[in-house]
Amino acid sequence: MEKILTDSNKRIVLFLIGFLFSTCSDWLEVPPEKELVRNDFWKKTEDANNALAAMYSTFRSAALESFVWGELRADMVMGFPGDYSQIAGSDINPINEVIDWSKYYETINLANTLMYYDKEVLDHDKSFTQKMKDGMDAEALFLRSLCYFYLVRIWKNVPLVITPSISDTCNIYPSVTYESGIIQQITDDLLRAKDLAYTTEFQSNPAYFKGRANKYAIMALLADVYLWNQQYQKCIDYCDSITNSGLFGLQSSDSWFEMYNPGNATESIFEIQCIDDGTTDQINPFFKSVAPTWVTFIDLSRGRTVLGFNRNFNNLFSDVSDIRTCKTKSPFWKYMGVTVDDDLRRFPVSERDLNILYYRYADVMLMKAEALNEMSRVSEALDYVNQTYTRAVGQPITGISDQIEMRKVIMDERAKEFIIEGKRWFDLLRNAKRNRFQNKEIITQVILDNADARSKDVLKSKVNDTMMYYLPIPYDELKRNKNLKQNPFYER
Repeated sequence: MEKILTDSNKRIVLFLIGFLFSTCSDWLEVPPEKELVRNDFWKKTEDANNALAAMYSTFRSAALESFVWGELRADMVMGFPGDYSQIAGSDINPINEVIDWSKYYETINLANTLMYYDKEVLDHDKSFTQKMKDGMDAEALFLRSLCYFYLVRIWKNVPLVITPSISDTCNIYPSVTYESGIIQQITDDLLRAKDLAYTTEFQSNPAYFKGRANKYAIMALLADVYLWNQQYQKCIDYCDSITNSGLFGLQSSDSWFEMYNPGNATESIFEIQCIDDGTTDQINPFFKSVAPTWVTFIDLSRGRTVLGFNRNFNNLFSDVSDIRTCKTKSPFWKYMGVTVDDDLRRFPVSERDLNILYYRYADVMLMKAEALNEMSRVSEALDYVNQTYTRAVGQPITGISDQIEMRKVIMDERAKEFIIEGKRWFDLLRNAKRNRFQNKEIITQVILDNADARSKDVLKSKVNDTMMYYLPIPYDELKRNKNLKQNPFYER
């Protein structure tokens, strides 16, 4: 999202909304001063815009965690330091401090707060129109849904909070809602949001258009949720709606790197905008300190990465001509480089403005391919896989007619196309859980491969418990809220 408020104003808004309307547990406490603040806020269009920007800013701050949980336990990236390394090896304990869902719930509460109070702006400021309110509500519903989609894929059963943390609406101690209920809420919210959302209003300004949750971003998330929920025809329908808009397409092999620098490319559907102008904290959080032992996951000052790739990477990228290796510099170059053709690196102080991609048109192609294959339309699925594969290596895959074989082709192509983009673990889990975890070996083998040799024998007796594939509820949350129940796997 573009910078729509000053840094000082944003800090004030985050204080007013984030503190006075903070969410349950730590994130649901209600100080008595809230009424005084309400009298001074939610009067002008500017107030609603500032609250909207605060919501995006808080979501941006969760981007690093989203990336980590999408890669940490999977089979492509290795070398996560400190407390993360224990989780990568399936040594998972609820007291591990990096197991934290607070940033997702902070964003959820800001979304709930915006939707609850923006009607007051509509009453007080005639320049704030119903269309503007609808558009903001759609954006809030989208970000709330995306947060819950991360939560349900990482923790499975989580508290569902859809009202702001004010005394007359808030359940201070919510219990967990089962995954099916969370998915239903997400689906209902997104179906409502797509009818409220902006369509092409910001198209002349790509940074604004692609950095805000417009109708097509909402449909991309809907397709992803339907794919997760095994509703394949609905996934295909929303992929087709994005395609039929004519607004998006795959970058050519020559322009592929433009998705990462400068960003907001034709292929992008939704990406969080980042700014590094020396005056704001709107930089990409990948380049911030996240732990005492992990200054940043990319050490730009030394021109190297802290993370590395495991053996599955080498198996998948046996073709060194694949453009996704960034001309053999390694896929980390997407985050480090200025262009793909030379060795010029982003300057570590002033070029931390890499946007964070959540959905791009390649997602649409490969989600549709997976849905088609699960409907036994294998040859059609291969056609869609070949759109990204041919772009990357210059020639198509041929000779695939078996559905099971095609599943592996699609998973491998997604692994390469979205390498280090925070999607791999969720892809593995989605494929493993299909038909009541009929294919759990997809996950179990990865877990055993990642484990320390001394732990493998113990894990072999546990790895078939599917609740192991999700994180435990953070210990501090259990202490604060006695209505929460721990993931049963971690109560053994």
